[in-house]
Amino acid sequence: MHTHSHTHSHSTSCSHSEHHHSHIPQDRRILLFSFALISLFMLVEFVGGYLFNSLALMADAGHMANDSLSLGLAVLALWIADKKPKLSQWLAVLNGGSLLVIAGYIIWEAVERLQTPQPMQALPMIWVATLGLVVNLIVARLMLKADHDNLNVRSAYLHVMADLLGSVVAIISGLAAYWLNWQWVDPVASLLLSLVILRSGWQVTQNAIKSLKS
Repeated sequence: MHTHSHTHSHSTSCSHSEHHHSHIPQDRRILLFSFALISLFMLVEFVGGYLFNSLALMADAGHMANDSLSLGLAVLALWIADKKPKLSQWLAVLNGGSLLVIAGYIIWEAVERLQTPQPMQALPMIWVATLGLVVNLIVARLMLKADHDNLNVRSAYLHVMADLLGSVVAIISGLAAYWLNWQWVDPVASLLLSLVILRSGWQVTQNAIKSLKS
């Protein structure tokens, strides 16, 4: 089994162009649909986070904005992969780096919130976060069909998975605030989420830089 996966990865690097071509139209469709869905919901979530004063929701919306950027970049990268492969690889570096930036922003906001806690409207926030979870599950399921050997596709998928976690975090924060009045759960949960995002971002960025050098 191990040798098979090794030969598979070897053959994908050797016959990457053929492998790549067969996937591109399908990948493009998947990514475009995911892009539209995520972009639309990002607006809903941001407005929700702003109105209900939830950092977890706004962090999740910020991450969704990053998702839609990531998906947009992945679509662009697939478009230019044949004509400008180098640029496609640079887009993967940008994609991974954007995960690091968003994680840094969430950490900054969460630390500030821990110092000056602010009450939030838990119940509407739970509804919006649950809807976000459903959207992310649909997109994640769709993206499983795409070609994960492609760094831009993998990066976009990681964005969506981290976002899915973000929705779970926001739901837990909302429930804790609603039932127990624990306002601190929101920034603490956001901090934990940012660590997961940091890890994903670091891995993608490293892989993208390696592929640039090769």
